[in-house]
Amino acid sequence: MAEISRRATPGPGASRPPGRPAAANRTDARDALLEATGRLIAETGASDLSVRRIAAEAGVSPAMVHYYFGDKDGLYEAMLERAVGRIVSRVQGVAGPGDASDSGRDAIADLLKVLTSTLSEDPWIPTLMVREVLAEGGRFRERFIADYASRMAELLPALMRHEVERRRFRDDLDPQLAFLSFMGMTVFPFVLRPVIERVLGVGYDEEFLQRFAAHTQRLFVEGVTS
Repeated sequence: MAEISRRATPGPGASRPPGRPAAANRTDARDALLEATGRLIAETGASDLSVRRIAAEAGVSPAMVHYYFGDKDGLYEAMLERAVGRIVSRVQGVAGPGDASDSGRDAIADLLKVLTSTLSEDPWIPTLMVREVLAEGGRFRERFIADYASRMAELLPALMRHEVERRRFRDDLDPQLAFLSFMGMTVFPFVLRPVIERVLGVGYDEEFLQRFAAHTQRLFVEGVTS
């Protein structure tokens, strides 16, 4: 979906719930709407979410939804691209073809940083994925498979195969299974975050995330190179 580049500021009559900053004090009305949409879908699902409620959450007029996105479906498309598309784009930059001196170990480390930083900055993304992609009848499943998951399933196994061919990863490594293991080790802890925080008594602060990334990198790399 083509991004709409126009910018506008909400009028003086824009409503907002008490305690929420006006859109003028945030990046802009468009970003406020995208952020609010992701949070609300993660909390309640997409089916019964109204334009009015999204606008109130964002602190702007409902007219801003139509101004930037056309309608609610257009808003959902842009929200999904912002939430998931940027992850895939960042992964593509890390896992794309490199020269002969590039290290698969370094690429794995960079991928871990990309995933952990993005999922920690926007903790509603995993909940949205569970509700609207993984759940039966999820509104965004087909779009996610076609536009995002398929690209990830090409990039990461290709990186694994490249490292096997260069004899940097073990020759009996199955790139597809390695891809599944990597995604499970990096993404699933964020999906399970509400449980992990209570059961293990940890908080997903910067110190924990650094330890998590370093531990996962060592566990995965030693497994594929031993």
